[in-house]
Parts: sequence; structure tokens; C-alpha cells
Amino acid sequence: MHSDSYPSVSLHNVAETVPAEWTDDGDRLCRVPDTVGAGLNETARDRVRHPTGSELRFVPGDDDTTVEVTLSVPERTRVRVFWGPFQPWEPTEFGPGSETLRLRVPERVADLAAGTGLASDADLGGRFDSRVCRLRFERFTPVAVHDVVGDCRPPADDERPETRYLAYGTSITEGATSSAPQTNYVTQAARDCGYDALNLGCSGSAYCEAAMAEHIAARDDWDVATLALSVNMANTGGFSVEAFEARAEPFVDTVAAAHPDKPVVCITLFSYFDDLTDAGDADHAEAYRETLREIVAASPHDNLSLVEGPALLPVSGLAADLLHPGDAGMRAIGDGLARRLQSIVSASP
Repeated sequence: MHSDSYPSVSLHNVAETVPAEWTDDGDRLCRVPDTVGAGLNETARDRVRHPTGSELRFVPGDDDTTVEVTLSVPERTRVRVFWGPFQPWEPTEFGPGSETLRLRVPERVADLAAGTGLASDADLGGRFDSRVCRLRFERFTPVAVHDVVGDCRPPADDERPETRYLAYGTSITEGATSSAPQTNYVTQAARDCGYDALNLGCSGSAYCEAAMAEHIAARDDWDVATLALSVNMANTGGFSVEAFEARAEPFVDTVAAAHPDKPVVCITLFSYFDDLTDAGDADHAEAYRETLREIVAASPHDNLSLVEGPALLPVSGLAADLLHPGDAGMRAIGDGLARRLQSIVSASP
């Protein structure tokens, strides 16, 4: 997103800014517009107003330029300042309240990008030019932008990935239990494929709602999408298999029909406690998976395919709640999903 209020930066995975309720003059980053949020359940409406996978990006005018970015948050949080593919030594903690970050190209990164032993920035093996500053935010805390001061501009097309990957799903898609924003499966799959990630995960609230399907269908800024459907409905949502089918089928159809030339990949439930514990209901979990298989198999859309969640995530990759993947599980999903996406995309006409 390019904002008229902040024309010198790009707001990635941000669809709209709204006045922040914890401050007088900040613009809160939201992943979908409020008009879409109004059609979602209350929890999802709140989650899409959190900056999961969102970034503030810019390129300084030169290596000696300092750019000042003022942010605010209602509670303590962390921001990670990446330069291209290079992550920071440690995150920057701040809040509650506002903080001005003073940012310039790190000396060694500037020297590396100048060509010491490398023919070009592409030889670094990263998806981003090393002079692209990327402020990456945590999923837990809302963030507002107040000001950007200094000579900078948004990244050009050839300074960021060409292909955009959109992911919809639950807290697993958002990256719950992963140790940092860059370790969730969406980010890792995108990195492995050389894609730019758009994360529309909705923790505890991915209920296959029409408003979200219509929003994804109306967007023209993605090239491949995954729909992880949906342990929230099977678990906390209390939806019967029939209710899941009644929502999932039109959700999938709406997205796939709107973009017949773009691969849309459905992911069945990852293995979780219903499959694994004596108190669980393995038949219920498997019925959800079979329903999604049948939806994809019966679909008239050639761009629609299916990936089995349990094949991506070994049980040993789960966290102790036997629901969310830990870091090892996120890595396994990211690796396996990247291979499947590359195969699916390469086979697309």
C-alpha cells in the first residue's frame, strides 16, 4: 500500500490505515479495510487490525542518509529492522507510547552491496535489495505510524520479489508459537520460493466468511494463494462438518473463480490433538479433511488444488498444546509447502 500521508514509504500487507485509539495523531495499520472487517466475526475483525506480516519499507536516498520513523503502540512490543534479507542482531523493544527510530544503511551492508567480492546484489541470494529497509512488526500488538522524516522512497519493483503469495488461515497461519515473525510457515515458504508474503491469518477466527472470500477475490495484488481451512471451525468454532462444507465450498469457489489464471491451494487440517489424544475425535478431524478434498475434487476450477496438512507437519513439530506448530514444525511446513507451491506454479499455464 502507498499512502498519501506517507508517500516516501511502502506499507506492505496493509490495506488501510485508521486513526489509532491510543494516541491523538497516529495511523493504525490494518490488514483489511474496515468495510471488510465489518462482515467478519468479532475476533477476526480485531485480528485483521493487527500487523501480522505487515512491514514499513523504504530505500534511503544514499548510504549516509538517516531516516527517522516515529511509531506508537499501546503496550510493550518489538520491531525488527531488516535490511533486505539481513535480519537485525536483536529486535528493538519499545512502548507503550511512541518511539522514533533513526535508521541508516549499516556500514557492512553498504560495503557488501557496493560489490566487495560480489558481482551484484542478486548474488546475495535474497529476495530483496540490501538497501531496502523493512520494519517488521509482531502479531500481538497493534501499531500506528506517526511520521517519516528523511530522504527516502518506496522500494522499486526490481528491489523486491515479483511474485506475491497470499495466505489465509488460522493462528497457525498468523504464526502463533513461532519465535519471531520470520519463522512462521508463511514467511518461510515465501522466502524459499522467492515470493513476497501477504498474511491474512485470523487467530481463533478463520471461519470461511463470505466477506473475507470476497475481499481476497477482489484483490489483484497476489499471484498464488493458500487457504488453510480451518481448525478454528473444527475446534473452537464448534462448526459441524456440514456447516464447514456450507461455508468452505463457496469460500473456495469465490476465490478460485475470480482468478482462474492464479493457483489457489487448499490445505487440509494439520495433525492436532483430535488426531492424537485419547480424548480427541479423530473421526471429526478426518471428516473435515475429506470434506475439503471433495470440495476441491468437485470444483470446476482448474486453478484449484489440494495439499494434505498432515503430510507437511510431523507430529514431533507440534508445540506442547498439540495444536500449534513450534519452530521446527513451522520450518517443516514452510519447506514442504514451498516445494508443493513451486511444483503447482510451474505446472500452471
